[in-house]
Amino acid sequence: MRTPGRIKGGEQRRDGDADPAILHKSHSWRILSDTVAVKRMDRSSFIHHEMAVPVAIRPFFGLETMSLGEKRPVGLSFGVIEYQAYFEMLIEKNPRTRLVWKSDLQNLIQDRFPAWTAFFRSHAESDDTAPEMKIKKTRSPSKFLLFFEEVKRSSTSLELLKTYSREELKDTFQITDAIIRNGIHVPRDTSSVWLFVTEERSPDGLSFRNHFDGQVLQLEGQFKGRIGGLITNHESEGNEIVVLYRRKKRDSGFRYVGRFSCHTHTPGQFIGDLARFILFPQDVIPDGDLGLAKAGVITGTRRGSNPNEMEMDPAIRNRTIRVHGDTCAVCGFNFSEKYGRFGEGYIEVHCGEPSSRGEVDPVTKCVPVCSNCHRMIHRAEPKLTIEELKKIVH
Repeated sequence: MRTPGRIKGGEQRRDGDADPAILHKSHSWRILSDTVAVKRMDRSSFIHHEMAVPVAIRPFFGLETMSLGEKRPVGLSFGVIEYQAYFEMLIEKNPRTRLVWKSDLQNLIQDRFPAWTAFFRSHAESDDTAPEMKIKKTRSPSKFLLFFEEVKRSSTSLELLKTYSREELKDTFQITDAIIRNGIHVPRDTSSVWLFVTEERSPDGLSFRNHFDGQVLQLEGQFKGRIGGLITNHESEGNEIVVLYRRKKRDSGFRYVGRFSCHTHTPGQFIGDLARFILFPQDVIPDGDLGLAKAGVITGTRRGSNPNEMEMDPAIRNRTIRVHGDTCAVCGFNFSEKYGRFGEGYIEVHCGEPSSRGEVDPVTKCVPVCSNCHRMIHRAEPKLTIEELKKIVH
């Protein structure tokens, strides 16, 4: 388990790539078939004996016709024991639907996952390595089967910023096949995809163009079909991307620079063309001259948080760009439009004041801004708002 970024809200799938293994995905839910749904468990699941059911997931449970304040009793069976629960539509301006269960099932969950229960007592944010609850339909519309699955992530066995040789990785993860010599590897029995990235091009110019500046990883490769899908579909398939990075081919090993998420994918147009990927880090932030530091070292604790520090948090940055894009919200400048592939994925993020709990919602409090506009916002005292700077620019 790791401390997640201080970020509110769920994530939707960004791209249009079809994933045959998943019918639908919304926030932390995945619909695997007409009869099976999977929910990544969070603080509500462990502490508050409930879970939110997004609008897009309601049809799976037949909840489209629920009215405000209505409760529908259901039975949740784990093993031979059936636990009583109910769906409820809350009376709110934007009504939420939730699944609520009683203390007996809550005790089962907490006894089964004591470490995760302790973790979520002190952390409000979600964690993508948390266990999953699989819910399967039965012949009765009011009865469901429960299964709990823990996700095995290789990142939990790797030390951030430590250098590993391929042989060390083979020994650590008991890898016997030779495919680990390639640029992409999927360790057996884990939900992980490893990317071995070398930045320096070889003298013959045959190697791919790769670059990582601490904020954006630009990756090229002949990743086609299922291989490319391992990268583009990693979130919908429940996999993490682990990046092992070295600057030069003669370096003794690869530095583990954390988990990454795929932002954009540009496939090759013709046979032999290279595919291009833009990935964002989840566990590291830039620190000086392309050095790397653990996420949270600069951002600090929730009590000491401020917008300047939060703007450097990779989780907040990633969510902001997914929601708002990578065009400056003030002047409309886009780095990739101006500089081509060299500017792909590059943009800074500006955050407003956090809530009293030290959290910031990227949907309403953060926007992408270019370097120049960002400097002007922070140069003024008090800081300029986005709207104030827009009036100056336009």
